[in-house]
Amino acid sequence: MIGNQTKGKSFRGLLEYLSNREESSLIGGNMFGRNARELAKEFRLSRQLNPEAMKVVHHVSLSLSPGERLDNDTWCEIADKYMVAMGYTSNQYAIYRHNDHDHDHIHICASRISLDDGKITSDSWEYVRSEKIIRQLEMEYGLQQTISSKEKLNRAPSIGQQQRVEREQREYEQGLRETVPQKPIKSQLIELIDRAAIDKPTMPQLIERLQLLGVEVRHGVTRNGKSKGISYSWNDQKFSGTSLGPAYTFPGLQKHKEIDYQPERDDERINVVLLIPSVPLPIEQVEKFLQEIELKQTQWEPPPEDESLRPVLQNYLTQKRGLTNFLVEPLQRQGLGYIDQQQQHRVVFIKRLLNGEKSGALVWDTHREDNRCIEYPENSDRSKGWFYLKLGGEPDSQIERVILCDSPIEALSIAHIDRDAHKGQPPVRTMYMAVDDPNSLPLELLKNVNRISLAFNNDEHGNETAQVVQKMLPQAKRVEPSGMTWNEILIEAKQREIEQQKQRSRGFSR
Repeated sequence: MIGNQTKGKSFRGLLEYLSNREESSLIGGNMFGRNARELAKEFRLSRQLNPEAMKVVHHVSLSLSPGERLDNDTWCEIADKYMVAMGYTSNQYAIYRHNDHDHDHIHICASRISLDDGKITSDSWEYVRSEKIIRQLEMEYGLQQTISSKEKLNRAPSIGQQQRVEREQREYEQGLRETVPQKPIKSQLIELIDRAAIDKPTMPQLIERLQLLGVEVRHGVTRNGKSKGISYSWNDQKFSGTSLGPAYTFPGLQKHKEIDYQPERDDERINVVLLIPSVPLPIEQVEKFLQEIELKQTQWEPPPEDESLRPVLQNYLTQKRGLTNFLVEPLQRQGLGYIDQQQQHRVVFIKRLLNGEKSGALVWDTHREDNRCIEYPENSDRSKGWFYLKLGGEPDSQIERVILCDSPIEALSIAHIDRDAHKGQPPVRTMYMAVDDPNSLPLELLKNVNRISLAFNNDEHGNETAQVVQKMLPQAKRVEPSGMTWNEILIEAKQREIEQQKQRSRGFSR
């Protein structure tokens, strides 16, 4: 059985596609709707729980091998077990079957938003988990075993290498060999790259890691600046990316390993690490280094929240910081801002990927005057993702305007000021984003946006950040506060408004 997964924005579009195919039938799921229109309307219930999330549609297809067929009830059993195992325990989903005679398969249209808490269901390691679940279902239902996507993306060792390992394994088991047989060098190198790429680092970070592991990396570019390939050398053997498999070429690392590569940000750094490579670690430190990468990938947890403190934060942000409940309430409802349970003078702001998945945290000490945050945990590498909010337009509208600033409290303050300036919502979909590291901006999104404001504070740090970002985004324009932070401007405006109201009330009382 082969499984494929994609994400999208439109439930109605996917449902229309699934229902309009010939020999299509709605055979199961956990919803009441009986057609695309009814199901799309029902899916709105989950979307309303998290209106800021972007790609909330999860589309899965499960296909049998040629010649295999199942009845509807068995297909529904398989789909239900698959969804539960993938973590979709409180999510809406519908199951369609397409009765192609030579290609029996089903499609699952699911919401990534949990009905329990409105949070996005994690897609961490979803392709690996999916392959494992499918292998288990194949055994449980006696279906033909298929090659996993990972195996297809690797170039298998030669028959001679496989026979050597099998022969040495037999010799070891018979006591004719003292050591366990080693995997072929190619297989060992593939495993090293997989482990070094496990947390989806940037391309320069991956190259540096491989150098520390003793792998020499070479990468060339054409006259036009386009990549012309990547190659590896390890244990005195050289391999091109293509020879290792589609996932190990330069574009394959980005597509299949989700390595973050942005030419404007990374090319100069790549040149530096290739010219001055990192010294390989001592052999006894290699495994510890790899385990630290894996530990970082699997154990990130935000600081704990005490929900009983929500009124405290709400009062602080509205009364002391001048923010409107229009912004504060969804911030708390979606778990994007809360008081640190352990240190109640600190506020935790959650960073998210562009698909809405929570990926990290920033911590703001309310005693700081500049409103800037530190990465959580302290002294860690900055996680991918950003603190951001969006206003104006429709939830699915394309981002037409972006305002970049120093911190989450400034992003919220600018959003408030922007709403007041437009006497309500801004006319186009606008993103307000806190930039805690100018070298990790989502350039693929931003380079396609014409209206970008660099609203960093008017101090040395803010001016330096603006200069760095403007080199990467030439269309961006500098907009700084007049001698103070944006939050101070907001507070001052609120105080003037309160004073004017007092004066008007005095005039009526005379």
